Amino acid sequence: MPRPDLTTLACINADCQHYGQPDQGNLTIRKVYGTDGIRLLRCQSCQEEFSERRNTALFNTKVSEAKAESIIDHLDKGCSVRATSRLTKAAKATVARLLKTSGRHAQRFHDQEVKDLRPCAIQFDEQWSFVKKKQKHCDPEESHQAGDFWDHTAVAPDSKLIVSLVVGKRTQEQTQALVSDTQSRLQKGHLPVLFSDGYEVMSHRSSKPLVVVTPPLKPA
Repeated sequence: MPRPDLTTLACINADCQHYGQPDQGNLTIRKVYGTDGIRLLRCQSCQEEFSERRNTALFNTKVSEAKAESIIDHLDKGCSVRATSRLTKAAKATVARLLKTSGRHAQRFHDQEVKDLRPCAIQFDEQWSFVKKKQKHCDPEESHQAGDFWDHTAVAPDSKLIVSLVVGKRTQEQTQALVSDTQSRLQKGHLPVLFSDGYEVMSHRSSKPLVVVTPPLKPA
């Protein structure tokens, strides 16, 4: 796979004057290693050496980039860990580990980029799924770690951007976490119209779907 241009990378040493600043002309290639031709970089400003995979989902893994791309693509299309393992001929542990690391990386990217938004409206919704087994098969002591789980989402309908996502049980606490996280990503003082499907926790005793369901978000 093609390597990223050096001008898009930055020093990872927090004490360096060029820390986190791409295109500063301070990075050189120390050596190339591995079947993917991974580059070991050196910062000329602080002499720090680091892999170009540092701070990525593939750092400290032996999975090839082509295989990793295939695994993530299958997971993104809704394949289970077991099905992805079978289709990509990768170990289930490898698939599960890459799912975790890529998910954390995606979360950090989302937090970095999705902020100061000015959507005209926000639509709250939830989608059902389950972990390990369905709720009716769970013992009381394991119900908080297995059974029914929900993807609580806040979507900007005009752009289809997922502004916020909270995964967990269908409770008032999770719903409030969704609303609070959504508010934190809006531009200060911006008040979009809020909609929901009529879920009783979100609505003010309203039985009509797709109505304004919460008070305007208070300016941060």
